[in-house]
Amino acid sequence: MTSSFDKDVFIRIVEAAIGLVALTIGGLIYIRYRSESLLMFDWFQNLGLSDSIDDFRSNGEMPNMYGLIKYNLPAGLWLFAYMFVIDAVWGKDKNRVSMYFLYVLPLLAVASEFMQFVGLLPGTFDVMDLLSYVSAILLFLIIKKL
Repeated sequence: MTSSFDKDVFIRIVEAAIGLVALTIGGLIYIRYRSESLLMFDWFQNLGLSDSIDDFRSNGEMPNMYGLIKYNLPAGLWLFAYMFVIDAVWGKDKNRVSMYFLYVLPLLAVASEFMQFVGLLPGTFDVMDLLSYVSAILLFLIIKKL
């Protein structure tokens, strides 16, 4: 028989693992399919990882990725990962501060798209980014209800 502490620790580990997997998938999509003009490729070069990254990017034929997967899915995956990791950090000890940390970034992500739409924030409004953020939030909430 397991105690509630053991169950909480197990749930936190699973949530952290879900977050790490989502973060990794989003990162791999970026590394594999996005332009080398992104700042992260300079970081890879400074860390001496350019050869490994080049090998990964040239490993086999690069399929023509749908824009949604290439450009929007990583943002949704990273938001999804953030929510699971923050939830894992707080565990069952939910309070006002934990809810702030859990929901401030998702709300800012959604708000930033609307602010871009009305011109209050630089950038280009993208309905698919908005859909990606909202989907990440809803998927998190659905999984948490299970």
